[in-house]
Amino acid sequence: MRYRTACAPAILATHITLPNPPTMTMLPRAARIAVALCSLAFPLLAQSRPTGTVVVSNMNDNTAMIVDVAGGRVIATLPTGEGPHEVAVSHDGRWAVVSNYGVRGKPGSSLTVIDITQRRVARTIDLAPHQRPHGMAFFPGDSVLAVTSEASKAVLLVDLRTDRVNGTLPTTARTTHMLGMSRAGDRIVTANIADSSISVLDPMHANDVHLIHVAAQPEGIALSPDGNTVWAGSDRDSVVVIADTRRAQPVDTLRGFGLPYRLAFSPNGALVVISDPVHANVRVFDAATHHERFSVAIPRDSLVATAEIPGSPSPEGVAVSSDSRWAFVTLQGRNRLATIDLARGVIFSLIPIGNWSDGVGYSRLAP
Repeated sequence: MRYRTACAPAILATHITLPNPPTMTMLPRAARIAVALCSLAFPLLAQSRPTGTVVVSNMNDNTAMIVDVAGGRVIATLPTGEGPHEVAVSHDGRWAVVSNYGVRGKPGSSLTVIDITQRRVARTIDLAPHQRPHGMAFFPGDSVLAVTSEASKAVLLVDLRTDRVNGTLPTTARTTHMLGMSRAGDRIVTANIADSSISVLDPMHANDVHLIHVAAQPEGIALSPDGNTVWAGSDRDSVVVIADTRRAQPVDTLRGFGLPYRLAFSPNGALVVISDPVHANVRVFDAATHHERFSVAIPRDSLVATAEIPGSPSPEGVAVSSDSRWAFVTLQGRNRLATIDLARGVIFSLIPIGNWSDGVGYSRLAP
């Protein structure tokens, strides 16, 4: 029979051939050492698994799915409005909100509120007359949600205790799409596709708006936890512009992307994760130095071809776990959720999800 040490190649790439299953005394000394080291490492490896729950939106199915990331399975499929795009999860992990953007020729104007612990739709919030809701974030305390409205050129402040829009923050720009919020909730940024700009907003002062002009058609955006640095991806110029929100000006430009579609800071502020559906990869950068740490190529699957980019697995939505160890990326071209180990730079799992998956949010609560 042929055996290989379980920890190879990291510990020892040793192949041995014996006529029967070996005992430890029959193994060469090097192999015995490898087995011993492996037994010591196994508890650490066993703990290196993602925990918690992920919620994904499926645009073509008009559904959202609750996914057990440790078990690698979908545990609930729930109805949403038409064209569910983005997902936001509350800080306590109990609630998820899905923005129902609508479909071509029929703008959406609602939010679907999901009780993650009960695995059910709690209610639907009508935002009318505001249309095309998209990017979202919960304020600290989880009682108020910020959500962009493309049609209104504004960020809506939705009180989740009354399900009413209690205020708006004008962005003074067109096609306000994605949104980022600081950890303290004292700064909001939006990507304004049509005007090639970023709006920097102060939630306490609705008219305090600073525009940062960046590359053409910025869509994906991420704000550092301290609120001082914003990263924005350009759909047309295929670059990521990094800007200082305090000075309201760009400080760096990163190149070499096909389409930097979605960006997410890790909660500890150390990393920025960027999905690129054109190049079929996920790139991870050091937030402080702006240097790339690694790139993860997403495997292609000829049996699934649903993406807007033919032949690509189309990595799109990005969320990062609360411990900053795992990234969760929807693969629109494969109908899968990829879990990426940010410590090792590898794909940990691929979980089947719905059709035309897009937005994703992470809850630290176990299912």
